[in-house]
This record gives sequence, C-alpha cells and structure tokens, in this order.
Amino acid sequence: MIRRILVYWVLNVAALWVAVLVVGSFTATGFGALAAAGLVLGLLNVFLKPILKIIGLPLALITLGLSLFAINVIVIALTALIVPGLDLGGFWSAVEVTIVVWLVSLAAQFVVRP
Repeated sequence: MIRRILVYWVLNVAALWVAVLVVGSFTATGFGALAAAGLVLGLLNVFLKPILKIIGLPLALITLGLSLFAINVIVIALTALIVPGLDLGGFWSAVEVTIVVWLVSLAAQFVVRP
C-alpha cells in the first residue's frame, strides 16, 4: 500500500516536472515545490476530485464528459494556489498543464504498474 502511494506521488512529481519544462508560463522554484505539488495534487485527486465529479455529473452527461476535463483544470489550479513556489501563469496555462500531466500519466500507466 505504501509502495503504491509512493509510486503515484513520484509519478505526479514527474508529470509536474515535465509540465514545468513544456509549459513556459508554469514555473516551480525548485524540487521542494514540485514534491509538495505532487503530494497536494495526489491528495486533491483522492479527496476533492470525486466530490467534484459527483456534483458535476449532470453537466458531465450534458457535455459528454468535457466538464471532467474542467474538473482536472480546477484541481491543477487549486494545486498551484495551495503550494508556495508553484506559479501558474493563468487559465490557458492551467489547460496546458492539465493536458501535459494527463499525457505523462497516460504514458506512465503503460510503463509502471503500481
């Protein structure tokens, strides 16, 4: 169980690091900020995201799931607000970071089986 949590945390940190490299307006002050952001992102994904999905279920049905992407953008934006040293340039940067984190997570699922 602990191993699985650590693997997901490392994958979150790696995904955010790639996002910092790819998205120019998304910056982190150092590894500590990325490590904290990986932890906060994981906690938000576990505790807040399911609640947002339940609340947004009617909208998800109407938009054919597009609102689920908006929930991911909200989680990324909240992560940037909570973690000092993590700067998200704006709305479109949050969209770009969400896409990058999603792609890295998708690729990691095929490589790493936690």
